Amino acid sequence: MPSPRRGIVRILAISGTPGVGKSSISKRLSEVLGVPWIDLSQAVIENKLYVEFDDLRASYIIDEARVREYLERMYKERGPYILASHYAEIVPHELLELIVVIRLHPLHLIERLTRRGWSCRKVAENVEAELLSVCTRNAVDEHGDEMVVEIDATGRSVDDVVSEILSIVFGEKSVEHGHRIDWLSQLSSEELTRVLSYIEACR
Repeated sequence: MPSPRRGIVRILAISGTPGVGKSSISKRLSEVLGVPWIDLSQAVIENKLYVEFDDLRASYIIDEARVREYLERMYKERGPYILASHYAEIVPHELLELIVVIRLHPLHLIERLTRRGWSCRKVAENVEAELLSVCTRNAVDEHGDEMVVEIDATGRSVDDVVSEILSIVFGEKSVEHGHRIDWLSQLSSEELTRVLSYIEACR
């Protein structure tokens, strides 16, 4: 893996639906860049930065104002860091280096989340979010195309994905910003049918 030519100066956010590999990628980036990384979902729970627990979706409803305050405080205390979160768009714009959205083939995501023992409904909800590019669209809506890059991690090692991220961050690789991975048009008709059938069966 190539060594980066310089360090990051703000928050490098690694986004994507649950199960795409954000934590593993963020941890490796942290090691390579020599900066800390934060799992925002874990931090929300540990610091009680939530309003309530949604029993239906089996997830916490975050207190957005307090989460932003937390991110700002961590930056003041630690300096630049890696943030892993499926709602990375919450990072204040002035503190953001880049949002990298990790994408994963929806059928691979079904397999991965099922292996975690998640309920069919919860798997389907997240696979639908991946299919519809929800994380990318939220990031672009909040910060604009120029601050968002997508990477398809399907069938790739963590080190391979991390190398690509570093090449993009440090200007060694030219890449199209914004939303460019559209599973609805890129999947074969058979693959799309399988994904949609799974989602429908789990509703």
